[in-house]
Amino acid sequence: MTNLISGKEALIALANGAEVENWNGNVWWDVDKTWQVGAFMSGRKFRLKPKTITINGIEVPAPFEPKVGEKYWFIADYVSSGYSDTQEGTGINSSIGKWRTEEEVKQVVAALRQVFGGVK
Repeated sequence: MTNLISGKEALIALANGAEVENWNGNVWWDVDKTWQVGAFMSGRKFRLKPKTITINGIEVPAPFEPKVGEKYWFIADYVSSGYSDTQEGTGINSSIGKWRTEEEVKQVVAALRQVFGGVK
């Protein structure tokens, strides 16, 4: 468990609009503004929500949730590149993840190909 922050730092980060997570003993949970102040003084473990994820030891950009009409890139195994793009709300639904840029999704596809094999 690296990058832990104190409850005070977590509360300040949350108030400043950062995304904060709390360790429940098994997984990290999102903290939202409905939490009571006392929870931040109880010795819980907090961290800033990572902006990257790790795939079998390879760090790649974390997916995001686009707003309706916003362009995003997604993994698409039906094209040779391994990815494609669309806009949120068009009816295409990527349950694997959505990335802001082509460069981000390229990194994810490359990491997955290293893990599982496939076209380089």
